[in-house]
Order: sequence, then structure tokens, then C-alpha cells
Amino acid sequence: MSHTPSRLLLAALAAVLVLAACAVEPKLTDKHTLSIDSWTKRNNPEVYVEPLKAPPVPVSALIVPFQVTQDIAYAQDLGEQLTRVVWQTWTRDRVFPKLLYEANFKTASTPQAVAMARKMGVDVVVVGKFTYVMSGGTRGDSSVSFTFDVIDARSGERLWSMAHSGLMETGLTEDYVIFARKNRMPAEPLSAITATLAMDMGSPMTNWNYGYKAPPPASPNPAPPAVPAAGAGS
Repeated sequence: MSHTPSRLLLAALAAVLVLAACAVEPKLTDKHTLSIDSWTKRNNPEVYVEPLKAPPVPVSALIVPFQVTQDIAYAQDLGEQLTRVVWQTWTRDRVFPKLLYEANFKTASTPQAVAMARKMGVDVVVVGKFTYVMSGGTRGDSSVSFTFDVIDARSGERLWSMAHSGLMETGLTEDYVIFARKNRMPAEPLSAITATLAMDMGSPMTNWNYGYKAPPPASPNPAPPAVPAAGAGS
């Protein structure tokens, strides 16, 4: 009996195994990059003034463009753009049941904004300032700091005064043996930072506006059952 077919089969199998081994052999030069979305580094918002009690019914609000205090050529446009992000964030989160934005009121003083809110029939007006803005685009660090006041349109009383700041870092690429990790910046870092800060600051106002109450503190844990003495019950 001829053994030629068996020999050919064994040779073919050996060739397949050799090719398979070559296919799975890792190449250290083919390094993969793992991108992680950058996040906004910040502390808790600073609350300088806050109401003692919730309103009888949720209040409506008007927000006007915050002023940029830095000496830059496009300060008014930047203030309008970032304030729009605050308005969009608070509208999404339902901080106020009705929140109007008057984008053309860029140079309004606080008394003018209060008068406008009263004329429009809303309860409060939000005025503020961007005290620091640093734009690094998608390749550098970016930072935003801003403060705002919520003022009663009828009495002129300041109900809320808050400040917050955040930083988004590009970070360094971290090289490992078979992959590299790097931060991935959003397309518009300033808007992303502002939205995060607005979300933080809107939360306590939402709780106040809708009368949410914090849950009572947890009761103390019950005492553990007494361990029976040795030989008890025998």
C-alpha cells in the first residue's frame, strides 16, 4: 500500500501550523492607542447666598448673557456663547419650569435686567460674569470660572449667589509595552466645561425651586443580639 497520500496530508498540516504560528505572533512595533475622554476637574460650587425656604410654587426665570471680565477682543460674543450653554443645560435639567434667554441683552446692567424680567412677567433674573476663560482647543488645557446671582424681579432681592470653576487637561500620553493611553478632548472644551459647571450649580436650585426635601438621616444601626453564655440552655 502506498503511503504517499498520508505523507502529503501530514506535510500540509505542518505547513498550516507554521503559518498559524506566524499569524498570531505579536509585533511590539504595532502599538495600539487607547483614547479616554477628558473630564472636568472641579470642586463643589461655592454658595454665597441661598434662600431659607422654597417658593410656594416653582418660579420662572430670565437669563441674560454673562459678561466676560477678561480684556479680550471677542468678550461679548464669548459671553453670549457660554451663557447659552448654561441656559441649554438648565433647560434640559428643568431647573426652572420656564427659562427664557435674551441673547441680545449683552450689555445690560443688573437694574436693566431686573426691569426686563419684570416687564416680561418672569419671577427672577439670572445675571453673571465669566471671571476666567482659558481656551486650549483640542491640544491644550482649558479652564472656565464663572459666578452668577439670581435676583427677585419684584423686590430686587438677591436669592442666590454662586461661583464655580473647572479645568480640563489634555494630559500626557502614557506608553506601555503593547498600547498607549491618551486623553481625548471634546471638540469644544469650553462648552463642555461650562455645561458640567452649570449642571453642578443647577442641582441645588432645582431642589429649592420644586421644594424637594433632603431625606431624614439614617437611624442608628440596631444593637447586635447578645451572644448566649457558654453552656446556657443546656
